Amino acid sequence: MDYGLFTMPSHPPERSLYDGHQWDLQQLRWADELGFSEAWIGEHHTAPWEPHPSPDLLVTQALLQTERMRIGPGGFLMPYHHPAELAIAWRCWITSPRGD
Repeated sequence: MDYGLFTMPSHPPERSLYDGHQWDLQQLRWADELGFSEAWIGEHHTAPWEPHPSPDLLVTQALLQTERMRIGPGGFLMPYHHPAELAIAWRCWITSPRGD
């Protein structure tokens, strides 16, 4: 049986953006070490406890810091992005050996 992880990076409003980002990366490293086969990161920035406007940045950093797990964005809030921007980002992920 394979295990996967979907994360909606939520943090208390008093946590700094940097600390929240580092916590999310640590969770992904742990999941990789525990043998999870995939992880999906959602985009959330509509409330103070959802300070994650760009899952592609977290995906890219996590791919550099993990070894086996497939990692990809779990969704984008389309009104906040230009279609060409997302097309380029998706092209990078689908050509990555561990991206989806």
